[in-house]
Amino acid sequence: MKVKHLVLLVLGFLILVPLILNVLFPRVELYLAEKNITEGNEKEKQEILELLNTTKIESKKWEIIQKYMIEDGLSRQFDIYISPSFTMGGSPIDDSTIYFTSDEKIPFLKEYIKEAPVDGYLHSAAMVLSSIFQSEGEVEKAKRVLHDTSHRFTAQDSYFREELLIERIRIAKNYREFDEANQYIEELLDSLDESHHDIIAQIAQLKAEIILQQGDIEKALVEVEKAIKNYEEKYQEDIEEVPDSEKDNFPSIENHVYYQSLKTLERSLKVSNNTGKPVSISGKVVRSDGTPMRGVGVFLRDKQNANRSVSPEDSFQVITDSEGRYVFNGVIPKDYQITLGFYYSQISGWNWSVNMDEWIAVDGSKNITYNIVLQKLIKIREPVNEKIIKDKIVHFEWEAVEGASYYNIGFGFDIEGGSIGTGSINRISSTEIDIPIDDIYNINGGISIDEEGVVDPVSLLAYTNPENRFNWNVSAFDEDGNLITKSNGYRLDDKSIGDLPFFYLKERELTNADKLLLDNQKDEALKEYIINYENDSNDLHSLRMITRLIGVEDVGYGKKEDEKVVSYLEDLAIKSPSESTLFRLMHYYYDENKWEDFQKWFDKYIDIVKELNEYTQSIYASALMKQGYHEDADHEFKEAMKKDGSNRFVGHWIANELYRKGLTEYVTQIAKDNPFHSYSGNEANWLVILNNCIEESKSFSDYEKELTKVLEIFFAGDTEELDNWLAYTNKPQMKKLIEAIKSVK
Repeated sequence: MKVKHLVLLVLGFLILVPLILNVLFPRVELYLAEKNITEGNEKEKQEILELLNTTKIESKKWEIIQKYMIEDGLSRQFDIYISPSFTMGGSPIDDSTIYFTSDEKIPFLKEYIKEAPVDGYLHSAAMVLSSIFQSEGEVEKAKRVLHDTSHRFTAQDSYFREELLIERIRIAKNYREFDEANQYIEELLDSLDESHHDIIAQIAQLKAEIILQQGDIEKALVEVEKAIKNYEEKYQEDIEEVPDSEKDNFPSIENHVYYQSLKTLERSLKVSNNTGKPVSISGKVVRSDGTPMRGVGVFLRDKQNANRSVSPEDSFQVITDSEGRYVFNGVIPKDYQITLGFYYSQISGWNWSVNMDEWIAVDGSKNITYNIVLQKLIKIREPVNEKIIKDKIVHFEWEAVEGASYYNIGFGFDIEGGSIGTGSINRISSTEIDIPIDDIYNINGGISIDEEGVVDPVSLLAYTNPENRFNWNVSAFDEDGNLITKSNGYRLDDKSIGDLPFFYLKERELTNADKLLLDNQKDEALKEYIINYENDSNDLHSLRMITRLIGVEDVGYGKKEDEKVVSYLEDLAIKSPSESTLFRLMHYYYDENKWEDFQKWFDKYIDIVKELNEYTQSIYASALMKQGYHEDADHEFKEAMKKDGSNRFVGHWIANELYRKGLTEYVTQIAKDNPFHSYSGNEANWLVILNNCIEESKSFSDYEKELTKVLEIFFAGDTEELDNWLAYTNKPQMKKLIEAIKSVK
């Protein structure tokens, strides 16, 4: 099957959503997965348990345990991981999956680690069993399993032995048993061969993390620097033993994972040593009914790791106790996100309603409390269970949520291997609504592109395709716009599955142009759509498809709208106005610096949406700035930043205030209070950029005068003159500032 990518065409604020399970997610058959396991596969499961209890053939028993109780624990400790930036897990389950509970696994894993053959599976079995014990609050048992199993490995299998003992140290560290962890470290170091560089590096990092959790950044930094120097010396000794003819193929030290991990920690400690002291982050994980969530994995992750898969080597990881409590100590000043790990039984019917751009800002001045409340999923009522709709009005209904001020409905449709979710109807004050079918047709779907760059025609037809299946979800918000809960989540048992959010729209039939499109004859389809529209100016479907097909092969983040599509977009906006069409027009004229046209379509856009989201408000603020309305722009930027946890447009706000107030403390404070968060890892550090400019300005008497002039060139959209200045300026820090402002999108 070809690999699919996702490009979001229409709503610019959606473009930055990471291409992860929040956008391209498995088919909602996931909702039925656990139901199949508990019903259709229960008999087979009991047969397997019976076989394990009665078989006299040990090799067969070990094989079954490996397949059903070890392999499913190798890739991840928990079934599902949820964070602000991603959701992972759940999708491997299918109709044939046999899922065993922890209680069912424990006796067989215990037997396995005592009697099974000594190999990689033995190492994995110990890790899985230790993880289960941790989730149940049995920390001593978790450590003992690792220690006892390590003794089964001989010197020939020392790597597995050492990895188990490393994990025992990590557990002791995570539970603040520092004396015990240090004792384990000394015991392991006494038995290590000096050639085991990676194990020694892991130990050094754990020692530094222990010191850090005790509050001593300087001492931790010394430990890390010593470990790095030792690693580099050992690496040099190794490379000197390699024949000259093979040195080019010898792995660079930069490719050594544990060396890089030490270097990353070193950089963080050097920065933190000048910005603040280590603090603690603690809190509770509870359900909204007050039930504490025991055995939930809690992982604290910085920007560099926030959108990566959880790893056993994560520095900050712990499991909640019987009261749902967790605590992390020695947290150095940075921005962090929490990732939670759940078993199916813990999350089924519930969700963690967290915004994608929710960060925990640690400045080193105080300890932080961060409580997490799981909310019940909203029950949906209509349409459900693959209902076929042929009317021109679609009725949606769901249960009320206490404290909700309004609701948003989101939509999705099936594609090969998954589903795309894009588009919404927002700010609904009731728990039911009748939506004209054209309003759903007007929602542009995300565009699915395979690895060869071919656009999936199903994603172009989106919600106008009578042969495709659609899904919907509803989210509830309080009066301040905070997400309370939603309907889409994990429903993995009979009690929580309820009605499934599927429906078909069969009010229309496929046209010949639609059939050409589905046959991947895009050019021929476009020609026929254009002919259809020329023959019938009321043919909204053909007009709609023209706006989706023109320039579709050139789609991509940062690409401007094709000029040829604009007149069609204007026709569609007049005949069937929608949020997505008006947004495209507004954004086109913004990119072209045509402010009269921008304002015309912006006014129509605000009439429909009523309230700007963080992205569109930032675009509006930027438009005001470029037109010279700097005080109005300042107000709009302030309001946008309150809504936007990523602070994506803070660079434009800084440009606006630099023009108004110059290189002042007021502007640097904006940068400090509103750091840009990006999952790409390439975000501008505006505070550093501004401080560098302030330092550079001391060498030039006319520095701020020139900065004002360059900003005027940027506001005017004079690309040629701006590029010329960038090419010849003798002020490198100002150049970096202007380049960063240019890159804001």
